[in-house]
Amino acid sequence: MKTYIAMMGMLVFAVGVSLNARGQQVSGQEVQQWPIGKVVLTDGDILYGPLAFYRSQDVVSVQQEDGGIHSFTPVNVQYFVGQDQPSGRTYLFRSLRWDMGRKGSDFKKPTFFEQLNQGPFTLLRRQFARYEEPGHPTNLYSQRGASLPVTFAAMGEPYEFYYILLPDGEIVTLQKVRKDLHKLFGDKSREVKDYVKEHSLDYDRPYKLIAIVNYFNSL
Repeated sequence: MKTYIAMMGMLVFAVGVSLNARGQQVSGQEVQQWPIGKVVLTDGDILYGPLAFYRSQDVVSVQQEDGGIHSFTPVNVQYFVGQDQPSGRTYLFRSLRWDMGRKGSDFKKPTFFEQLNQGPFTLLRRQFARYEEPGHPTNLYSQRGASLPVTFAAMGEPYEFYYILLPDGEIVTLQKVRKDLHKLFGDKSREVKDYVKEHSLDYDRPYKLIAIVNYFNSL
């Protein structure tokens, strides 16, 4: 095992989060955990164990049988999978090179995205906690995926941002989900709109959004 994998554990786990809970979000929606998980590294190594995903830091940690903790940033990971218990539901996160939404930028940073479907148009998601500075009700967050002000009080359900991974590897940010999706759908847009209307779908719920993108992929 490469030596770079071992040193971030104490920093990441200083929040004292238990990994024995079911796949839940804690600490102000900032950490997502699973009791069963797998991390596949870029060098081909595979680690199994309970997982914790730290959203704003973009770090995944895996706990080994001997109690040791290994933590990774996206540069060292191909993908990781977390599994809820007892439902068995799985969550797939891929490390993808992303221009951070800056059009025309040649710099692409390895970044974790949750993959929600499979197909020519792949629906991706990133989630961030809502934050409120004490005495100020303004919610602070970054649509581009920058670090959040973790010293502020976390509140409510996390913000969800959606993206489309195109066949050529480009990641398109869906700033206005409905409008931007139909722009990508091109000459199939009308057909997709008819399908959405017929099946009473909308663009606000993840499972319905998945159905919309999957229908486009089937055309």
